[in-house]
Amino acid sequence: MRNRYGFVIFLLLILLFPIILFCEESVVLKVFSLPDPKATDAFSRADMEVIKAFQEKYPWIELRSFSGIKIENMELDAGPLMAIAGGVSPDIIYVNFRQSDTYIQNDFLYPLDEFMIQEDEQLLDYRVEKPVWQVIKRKKQDEKEEKVWCLPYETLVRVMMYRKDLFHRVGLDPNSPPENWDELLEFSRQLTMPSEGRYGLFLASGPEMAYDWITYLWSAGGDAVLQNPGTEEWYASFNSDAGVDAMEFYLKMITTPWIDAAGNKQEGFVIREGDWGRLWDEGKIGMRMMYMDQRNLGGQTDPNLYGVAPPPKGPGGLRGSELNCRMMGIFSGAGESNNAGIGDRNPEKVRDAAWKYIWFYDSEEARQIRMRVMIEAGYGRMQNPVYLKRYGYEEYLKYSPPGWIETFEEALANGKPEPFGHNCQKIYYYMSYPIDTIIQLEREGKLGDTPEQKRSEIRRILDQGAERTNEKMIGKIPEDVRRKRNSIAFLVAIFIFLAFIVSLVRVWQIFTPENRSFTRTGLRKKSYFWAWMMLIPALGSILLWKYLPMIMGSAMAFQDYRIVGDSSFIGFQNFADVLFDPVWWSSLGRTLYYMILSLGLGFCPPIILAILLQEVSRGKILYRIIYYLPAVISGVIVIYLWKLLYDPSDAGGFNQILMMLGLEKSRWIQDEKLAMLCTILPSVWAGVGPGCLIYLAALKGIPEENYEAADIDGASFLHKIRYIVIPNLKALIIIQFIAAFIAASQQSGFILVMTFGGPNEATRVADLLIFEKAYLYLKFGVATTMAWMLGMMMMGFTVLQLKRLSKMEFRTASAAEEK
Repeated sequence: MRNRYGFVIFLLLILLFPIILFCEESVVLKVFSLPDPKATDAFSRADMEVIKAFQEKYPWIELRSFSGIKIENMELDAGPLMAIAGGVSPDIIYVNFRQSDTYIQNDFLYPLDEFMIQEDEQLLDYRVEKPVWQVIKRKKQDEKEEKVWCLPYETLVRVMMYRKDLFHRVGLDPNSPPENWDELLEFSRQLTMPSEGRYGLFLASGPEMAYDWITYLWSAGGDAVLQNPGTEEWYASFNSDAGVDAMEFYLKMITTPWIDAAGNKQEGFVIREGDWGRLWDEGKIGMRMMYMDQRNLGGQTDPNLYGVAPPPKGPGGLRGSELNCRMMGIFSGAGESNNAGIGDRNPEKVRDAAWKYIWFYDSEEARQIRMRVMIEAGYGRMQNPVYLKRYGYEEYLKYSPPGWIETFEEALANGKPEPFGHNCQKIYYYMSYPIDTIIQLEREGKLGDTPEQKRSEIRRILDQGAERTNEKMIGKIPEDVRRKRNSIAFLVAIFIFLAFIVSLVRVWQIFTPENRSFTRTGLRKKSYFWAWMMLIPALGSILLWKYLPMIMGSAMAFQDYRIVGDSSFIGFQNFADVLFDPVWWSSLGRTLYYMILSLGLGFCPPIILAILLQEVSRGKILYRIIYYLPAVISGVIVIYLWKLLYDPSDAGGFNQILMMLGLEKSRWIQDEKLAMLCTILPSVWAGVGPGCLIYLAALKGIPEENYEAADIDGASFLHKIRYIVIPNLKALIIIQFIAAFIAASQQSGFILVMTFGGPNEATRVADLLIFEKAYLYLKFGVATTMAWMLGMMMMGFTVLQLKRLSKMEFRTASAAEEK
């Protein structure tokens, strides 16, 4: 009997051992992105099958998807950096070429060498193309040994895709895409018909328009950044002869004037704004550059409708294809913090689980799973023929669209990696600044009268752009210049500190009663005691959530602050960088301009509207609802509604009105002179209604006897406003003005979504620049310094207004009547 019980116990231990082992080794792994299980498209289903296979193979690893703040058109750049800065980074982070050096130098990535030595070299060759090794394996600054920092899971090349149906419609051969720049220009001219909403080519606009221009720079034989072989320092190189050649052709595509069949003036043969994605799907755009995936080539694209070709050749016969990869890396702090409520984790186990996921996600097993799902979904002919043959699907080779794999292989063989040098996550932004300037000058006829003058002016502007890129993006400043700037910054910082102390003392003096005795009229009064009891919670909350973080964060102004690793003390270098940064002073000027427009257009209308609504005899509630309705609409909806109205193409709402009136269409938010005004109008439109309610409530407090006395004296409507309304609302107007003034200096939300500081930095206000420095450049010391300087400027104005406010006497309506 005892043997029988012992056997049963032994059998139970064997059965429970895997469960005990699973509980002990269970690892929660946060991934930057996981496929949506609800998605029904073939790509998502293929990825889901890979995830299921991974979980079956490693059941003790629990995958959790990361979700964070995203910025339109900046998801891949801003999202990961903001997550890292906020201390909520996933364990596996997304890495692209442009971000890679920033991640490496800031200790965001954990080296993968210890894991990669365990893998088969042939499998590594299958996964990593030769040109990609220079990106993923390199030295960290001040280190001699090269390390592998990330691993690609998808190889991409940029090729030209075109609509065969549009080619056929205008008489072009659908099987003969443009071979060189001259043919590209001619094809675009034939395809463009604005009256039908049809355009030859799509080129990007906005603060990162260089994303498309770099293709022509490469085709001309140039490059965006290069590395000095001797010093290993990076420098901007787009200001070359090749850069000038690329810019001249770019201007032809964008600014060539012509008259359409309806007699309307047109410019260029490209579309750069508007809902170009929808227009492409509807067959309104003839050509565009797009990524081609190594696994799926054209994805779900119909080869009967779309054709692909390498980028057209430049003057020297080169093709500017871009080589890129989507990559994964292990966050250096993976498993070391209590992240999003996961709890304590073993960093070593988390890193091991992260590697298993990274390796499996694009392994041969995963590729076969994706291939099977895509073939079952009917996309067999769009799969890479190399993979079809490798994984036993030779019968689909005859269905592969002719020329597609050849286009991919040519782009892969001759393509250049996307810029991956120091701080290159913002390379397109810095390249776009001179491009935008050149386009604007050409439109205004100020670029030059002769070809030689134009080339010279283009070269000068590109030189300025390269110099700015070297200083601001790469950080190349001579040591003697640095010392001089630091000395001046020290004196300015002392002045700012003294000004801050004086402002605090002045505010204290303004609101301190003249009789400071604590015997009879001081805090011993019961009324004062209860007043302090009511104020203490609010005061404590402000001190805890406003002033304490401000004081603690001020130390960053004197540091080269690093999110991961130790931050070094650099004295007044951040102050020097800000003081001698023309972009900062320009942003302050734009902030002032924005504040003037915002206050001028948005402060008085609520007061006027409140007075008019007060005078309406019938339908008061209806009018108030109508004017308040915009405030009920979501801010996101308001922004996108106005973006549709501002569409610079013929489809834009405002442009359609102009064309109906026989006027020339406008570029609206793409026009430097109108962009700031365009970003303010939506907030004014949405804020008039809520603002007027405050004044309406105040108007109700004015005694009716005042108006009756004015009527007896024969006062007009304007006299009542001047002598009754304004004096009674004076205190409220001043309080509202102070709040509106400060808010106007900090309202960058509409600008962030509508223009992101463009065009050509025309809407790049100080608040937006501070955000960029902190969360896109990770220069928290510089951002803190800027915030302090902006705050000091606002404080000076506030002190003056508070002084006026302290001299006013406040009474209730009943007290005013008694008096």
